[in-house]
Amino acid sequence: MKKVITLIFVAFTMSLSYVAQDCTQISEPNFGSDSAQIKNCRQNLSLYSEYLKQKNYSDAAKFWTQTQSFCPKYKPNLYANGTYIYKKIAQQKAKEKSPDKQLYIDSVYAIYDMWEENFGTCYKIHKSKAAFIMSLDASKNFSLAYSLYEGVFSNDPDITSYSDIKYFTYAIKYMYKTGKIDCDKFLELYELLSGVCDANIAKGKKVEKYKNVQGFVDKEVSPCASCDKLEEIYTAKYNANPEDMDLIRTIFGRLSDKKCTESSLYLTLLDKVLNDPNNPPSAKDLFNAATADHKRKNYTKAEPRFNRAIETAGDDAELINKSYEYLYDIAFNKKNFKKGFDIAGKLNDACDVNAKRATIIAASASTVASSALDRSSVYCYALQYAAKSCGKSSGSIPSWEGQLLPKSDLIMLDVVSGSDQKVPYWGATISLKTRD
Repeated sequence: MKKVITLIFVAFTMSLSYVAQDCTQISEPNFGSDSAQIKNCRQNLSLYSEYLKQKNYSDAAKFWTQTQSFCPKYKPNLYANGTYIYKKIAQQKAKEKSPDKQLYIDSVYAIYDMWEENFGTCYKIHKSKAAFIMSLDASKNFSLAYSLYEGVFSNDPDITSYSDIKYFTYAIKYMYKTGKIDCDKFLELYELLSGVCDANIAKGKKVEKYKNVQGFVDKEVSPCASCDKLEEIYTAKYNANPEDMDLIRTIFGRLSDKKCTESSLYLTLLDKVLNDPNNPPSAKDLFNAATADHKRKNYTKAEPRFNRAIETAGDDAELINKSYEYLYDIAFNKKNFKKGFDIAGKLNDACDVNAKRATIIAASASTVASSALDRSSVYCYALQYAAKSCGKSSGSIPSWEGQLLPKSDLIMLDVVSGSDQKVPYWGATISLKTRD
């Protein structure tokens, strides 16, 4: 195989500043200029294609090299297949910890050079090359991958995927950690990648994948994304376009997601988003506003906004469930015990339902019970739900059990353990238990 690698390893110098419109499609394949060349091209093309179908990459590489030598301008897909074949071999060599791995990696670079030499360069090649670097040669070529990806995402983001976003983020993080870019640049690219995620989510394209990768990007940018820094950058953007509602909603969403909700900028954006006469607030806008109110313990504003978010959320089950979690917390803090109990019943997960119901019942004991027996009954009722919480109440159960009356106290009250007991306030009937 080293002989094959030597045959294809020809270096070409290409300028990254020039990017052709398309280097991946041609109208007709070019088999060569004479009958012998055409015959040899077709024969070797058939052989390498068949071995490629069989995933016999070693033999596919041999005949791919012959095909390229006979008809280098056959079509761009020849080079797409070539990079794929040699990348597969390089991956296997890496798995085997073979010293030949770098030879095959170098061969992939050579094929990219040949591709550009024969069909010009374009962002599709740059994207493919950057992804290859990040998968197999990142430690040596982080900077090149970063440069290629920056051009692709800045100029032709529609050809990228969520995996490209992840690769580019790793490259950006490396450039930041090595001092090659600063926080401002990191955040600029963060906005670029977030915009790509938003666009794909809006189109309904692999929504969960893009939501997950957005979370990954959010996590990786955190060293640079302090609230003060974000507000500084976003204030400048807002001041430059104070009537651009798309920009305002984007900034509002970013600050909300980062819980940067204390600044005057956020409050200004909040007012604009919730009072836009041409575009009523979305469920996400209302949810973000409500979470900011909740953080400030302004429950009077938060509660109706969460309810409006639920009403307008359509089939967004995740947003609805989170809204109910916040509404439960508000009811809990306001000691609206029965309301919180009812809200808990609207959660998606039955284990969460029972855990939260157990918690709010137990929390009511000091308020609704007027005697030791009443308190014991309330805690006994809470323990019924805790038993069905799939272990989510396990940390509280020992404490609640400790609040039950001992048998000796029941005897003094002329009450039999295991008898039916009415639970004050809650209106339920429980089988009375003791702590011993």
